[in-house]
Amino acid sequence: MKKDFNGKITRGTQRTLDAFFDATMALLQVKSFADISVNELCEHAGYPRATFYNYFEDRDDLLTYCWTALSRQAELADLASTEPEHRIDIALDAMADLLESNTEPLSAILKNNPPESAMFASLHMFIERQAHEIIRTCIDRDRFDLPADLIADHYANTVLLVLDWTYLRGHPLTREQLHDYMHTLLRGVE
Repeated sequence: MKKDFNGKITRGTQRTLDAFFDATMALLQVKSFADISVNELCEHAGYPRATFYNYFEDRDDLLTYCWTALSRQAELADLASTEPEHRIDIALDAMADLLESNTEPLSAILKNNPPESAMFASLHMFIERQAHEIIRTCIDRDRFDLPADLIADHYANTVLLVLDWTYLRGHPLTREQLHDYMHTLLRGVE
């Protein structure tokens, strides 16, 4: 991204980012990402193209920002103060809560952007990166004799697989089932 959004953001910058986020989410609910132009995004956001390019390299960059903004809604407890064996459950619950709290827009977006689309691939890759970063902090490093990043990849891929199956591919599970599936897969299917 052209701007660093990790530091302090002015109200004007936040207003601009919110407008582009809202425009992107609204348009994705009615058409595919491939059919959305920068001009259309700018028109819906109420800003000129120059403003768009002051903030974002291209549409893909904006989409990544949108996933980041959406992920900030996740309620992650202080994982460091949680018992190691419960951290993965807390991380799974935070990601599941985020997906559940956005069920309606997510369903509309996925209806217009099938699993083989670039938008779906972008969302999937973003969730995978986020899961890896969250889970890397969850790993009880003393329990395993393997590199922490390898374990984090394994856990993140398993969490992603269960979330994808449940929320993106339409196989509803209760929260208890979600945890059971994840733990069974992490132990190894017998």
